[in-house]
Amino acid sequence: MSDKDSSIITKYVSVDGNKPLSKVVSMFKEKTREILVFEENDVFLGYLTKRYVTHQSKIQPEAKVSSLIKRVPTVQKDSAPDVIARAILSEKIFSVPVVENGKVIGVIRDIDLLRDSEDIFGSKKVKEAMTKQPIVVTSDTSVAKFIATCRTNNISRTPVVNESNELVGIMSPHDTTDLILSKSPKKLDMLSTAVKELMTQEVVTCTENDFLIETLVKLDSADHKALIVVDKENHPVGIITTTDLLETVSMPPETEGYYFRVLGDVDDSDMEPVIDMGVEVVKKYADIIGTSGQLFIHAKAIPKRKFRGEILYQVRVRISTNKGKTYVSRSDGYGVFGALAVALDRIEREIVSERELEIQRGQTGSERYILEEIEEL
Repeated sequence: MSDKDSSIITKYVSVDGNKPLSKVVSMFKEKTREILVFEENDVFLGYLTKRYVTHQSKIQPEAKVSSLIKRVPTVQKDSAPDVIARAILSEKIFSVPVVENGKVIGVIRDIDLLRDSEDIFGSKKVKEAMTKQPIVVTSDTSVAKFIATCRTNNISRTPVVNESNELVGIMSPHDTTDLILSKSPKKLDMLSTAVKELMTQEVVTCTENDFLIETLVKLDSADHKALIVVDKENHPVGIITTTDLLETVSMPPETEGYYFRVLGDVDDSDMEPVIDMGVEVVKKYADIIGTSGQLFIHAKAIPKRKFRGEILYQVRVRISTNKGKTYVSRSDGYGVFGALAVALDRIEREIVSERELEIQRGQTGSERYILEEIEEL
């Protein structure tokens, strides 16, 4: 990071690790989703995150903050943008601490890094980076069911729609923080209330033909770090998040071909075969999807859920290519390889279906594709 770029280092909210959680929750104010936790002599311990708190099923309000911290990486003041982006992505955080001479001097927020790297996006449009067909909930969905939906699909927010599939709000597990930590005897009744009681009604939106650069200002104003992509009828057709854009920034400048990145709960011994599975797909369809781009595999293990010794995994795969194509799929299964195989199969099906449509429309003019289909039959 150059001297010019160091201007994106900002202040942070901090707390003593010995404080009880109940005394700290009120610090999670607007745009404050991560609190830096220190012990004596300004020793940095980690983050207390709003996301971590809302994803826990059992939390004691009087527990010490130091017992609930999330260990996070730090970066140096002169770190390159791709290094900073990878640090943020690796732990699913919104900012990363900046260290100089062994001391934390500030943080770099994801949105500030994106705005400082806007030249990377060029003339790309939202449709080239968005996740299509986002998972939605209705305004009458109960809070309990909404939380379960987010956990099951490993997502951090969902558009809220009415009976006509029109966008009426956006909801995140973060919106339930006060509810989860509430000591009220009515807590269970509140969990059965409808999402419309807690959702954010003023949703920041964009269209699929907007330029990505234009979305950066909007993302900064969006409380949920996401823009809902809508059509002319105000139906949600996609979602674009800071994570989607950070994946582009995280690609090293000198990379040619495909850049592969595995994030989350994958053992070192499984890393190479996991990457090989992704390589096989992009090589197989390179002449269709493009010869270069990025492939991100996000894997989350659920240790408490096992079947025949295999842990349940939630996997998200995202492929962005130099032809302006983006493919995203999610799946879960027992064992990382089983879950990943399903996610990659779904992407393959989408690519094949897309190719078949092009053939039907006569846009490819290639007999080779048709012959390949016959051979596969």
